Amino acid sequence: MGLSLSLLALLMPVSLANAEVRGEAVIRDSSPGLSDELSISLTMPILGSSHTYEGWLVSDDGHTALSVGEFDQGADGSVSHTYISPDGTNLASEYSEFQIKDDSGDVLYSDSISEGGLSHIRNLLFSHSGNPDYTSGAHEGVAKGTSVGLRDQADAALLHATNGVGSTTLSDVQLHAGHVINIIEGDDGDNFVADAGSSGDGHGLLNYAAAASAEGKAVAASDSSDTTFASHESAVSASADNVATWAASARDAAISARSATTLGVASAFITNAETLLGRAVSGFDTDRDGSVGAGEGGALQAHAGAQNMATYEPTVVAIVELVEVEVEVEVEAPDTGDINYGLLAIISLVAGAALVTGGGFLLNRNRSAA
Repeated sequence: MGLSLSLLALLMPVSLANAEVRGEAVIRDSSPGLSDELSISLTMPILGSSHTYEGWLVSDDGHTALSVGEFDQGADGSVSHTYISPDGTNLASEYSEFQIKDDSGDVLYSDSISEGGLSHIRNLLFSHSGNPDYTSGAHEGVAKGTSVGLRDQADAALLHATNGVGSTTLSDVQLHAGHVINIIEGDDGDNFVADAGSSGDGHGLLNYAAAASAEGKAVAASDSSDTTFASHESAVSASADNVATWAASARDAAISARSATTLGVASAFITNAETLLGRAVSGFDTDRDGSVGAGEGGALQAHAGAQNMATYEPTVVAIVELVEVEVEVEVEAPDTGDINYGLLAIISLVAGAALVTGGGFLLNRNRSAA
């Protein structure tokens, strides 16, 4: 006897294997140090002219969502989209998940930053309890992120070194050399120059460098399986270590400028300090290959590396729907009054197989679940 069975309401996912997304969304600065910009570069299946994708950032607790706009899609499915917070909100400070939705509000793609790594990334990009507060701007009264302070104070030290190079009197060169020393060491530095006053934010470039290096390592150590963390750790930590080396040498040159007795000698030392601080800011192409690569970075590369650690790489979210599975089986007609245990076994096996198959695809686990 042929028997047709319809097994209804089995949980089976709609496969999105052919709906793959490639690319990333990464935090950047619209102005130095803000981390208020999200730069999105993706390739996704084309929805058609009457449909759109929309990007969202979601808070840690999932209760707050920020639309970063609808995406214009190229003929090849590419998306190049930039969102800048209108009020200068540091996007690393409030959000930990990136989602892409369709017109109906379904989440098609997403990625999250793991909690352990995120806390250290926020120390780098937004706020660190041991750092001085911003004195003005969007984050006034909030402690600077470590990589922000690194970049900011490297710039400040370089500015004073450049001013010293342009000075035409010994006293002016020595004054700017004092500013360089104080910015590099901070107000509590062993070589603090009282007559130069409190320069920079008082924390010390060397202190920022040590903290940034430690935070970069801590991000990577928080989740050894996270390839994004691992791939950018060196850009943060090695670059911060470079800043410490170049800044310490620049400080020594500035100390020599302070002790010089002639303008020519003082100018030579402050010029050396300027060169070293230029490297501390922008890195140095040590191997002369035409670019500042791995191990050659400065404060700019350390800060960008910290932002890269917060890169979102969205992947497909499985959509589960109810489907009907129809199975054709052949069974022997039972004797009158008998229970056909063979038929029951076949039904159970088919149902079980379908449920196992469906359950195997219920969740698309992304980086946050690792």
